[in-house]
Amino acid sequence: MRNRQNMNIKAIAWLVALTMLTGYLQAADKTEAASNASVNSTEKVTPQKRIQFEQDKARAHMQELEERMFRLSKLIQESQPEDAARLLLGLRKAREQLILDRMGEASKMLDDLKLNQANKEQKEILILLEELKKLLLTADLGLELKLEQLRKLIDSRETLNKLIKKEELQLSNTLEQQKNKQTDRKKFQALETSERRNQKSAETLQQQLREYGAASKGICNSLSGAGKCMGGACKKLGESKPKPASQEQKKAIEQLSQAQLETKKLEEQLRKEVESLVRQHVMDQLKDMIVQQKQVREVTTKLQDRVAQKQKQALAAVRRLSQSEEKIITVCSESIELCELTQFSLVLPVALGAVREQMEFVNEGLLQGQADQEIIDDQRQIEKDLQALLDAMQEASRPVSKNGGGQCKGCKGNRNKLLAEVKMLRWMQQSVHQRTENLDQQIAKKKISADSQQERLDLLTIRQKEIDTITGRLHSMTCPHCLGGE
Repeated sequence: MRNRQNMNIKAIAWLVALTMLTGYLQAADKTEAASNASVNSTEKVTPQKRIQFEQDKARAHMQELEERMFRLSKLIQESQPEDAARLLLGLRKAREQLILDRMGEASKMLDDLKLNQANKEQKEILILLEELKKLLLTADLGLELKLEQLRKLIDSRETLNKLIKKEELQLSNTLEQQKNKQTDRKKFQALETSERRNQKSAETLQQQLREYGAASKGICNSLSGAGKCMGGACKKLGESKPKPASQEQKKAIEQLSQAQLETKKLEEQLRKEVESLVRQHVMDQLKDMIVQQKQVREVTTKLQDRVAQKQKQALAAVRRLSQSEEKIITVCSESIELCELTQFSLVLPVALGAVREQMEFVNEGLLQGQADQEIIDDQRQIEKDLQALLDAMQEASRPVSKNGGGQCKGCKGNRNKLLAEVKMLRWMQQSVHQRTENLDQQIAKKKISADSQQERLDLLTIRQKEIDTITGRLHSMTCPHCLGGE
């Protein structure tokens, strides 16, 4: 019975999301067609109104989805807490990304006959809707919830850093008033207003961090203490007493700094909790990218001769392949975001960024209807690069053996991870070297324009600097025993 209920909830969410996405995709396609046709068409109003109706209908679907997710989450909160959490997370994400508002803006663009802008906005919204759909259907909700918590915690820490700077500025301005012999009432009022604002920010932050429960108790206590000190500073500033006000501000900064340290600890704790799950997830994404890239290459190879003969259908088929390549790029971007969020690897996000650049070059070629040997070789190279990174990750995932194999005797760290990082770093240098040679050959054969040449040179320069920076960071994080292979 419970399984049947779970299936029903997921089916409802999936059907609503799919209906909404299908309708919205149709509206986006019509907008793009209308935008392309508007150059030669004098009658814009009637088709535009029809497309705007589709856009408004998609917005109504989105509003219905948000309302349904909220109602369902309340109904099943006790019987199916996991599904309720899934729906609330989806609702929160949709509202944070302002999907409904952006749909409204797209409708207004259509009303103003800004078809190109509306089409661009719709494509961006589609990406957000796909992410929402994945969230509603994900099998690993625990990981998604942890990642969402981690993102919020990082945002909270950044907010806390800004608050510390503001309070330090408050202290500096208060000490300035302490030096003045004459009391400037207006300046004290301005300082009191700013202090109240800081106090309110501390209270808001405290409320946000309470959702972490016992894990954030120390942070919340520190923020509460900071808020009380700020309140005391407000009172003294209102009485034009800078010296006692500055003393309260110093205490507030100490409490905020303590909260900052505790937030960093909680952030690291969350990262450790999700590291193995994220690592496996990224490896699965790498496998998917390899399979998809291979499929794109195989189709490109089949179309190669027909494209050389300039057959229109073959050219159109190659251009459609760019959609598949864009999906691979999207998955690659997701992997990079996960790596940067969880910080389980120093090299991998930069290495994936280099592969993504190659994917973007391939995608650009496909859009232009290219299916020559050069683009097929580029596709094959992407597959090899992704496989090299996957192999390195699999090696890094090997646990330390019971007898200490794979463990550094000095720092007790996992040397398998270090070796994997070095392998990926070596791959990056080889990749940059190969791309430099290829560019040199293209320049010598005059097969590349001056603008494209400069663009590729700039990218290679950036990648080389990144390799230098990462090498230095990796060296600084490595103990002498690791370097000596002990």
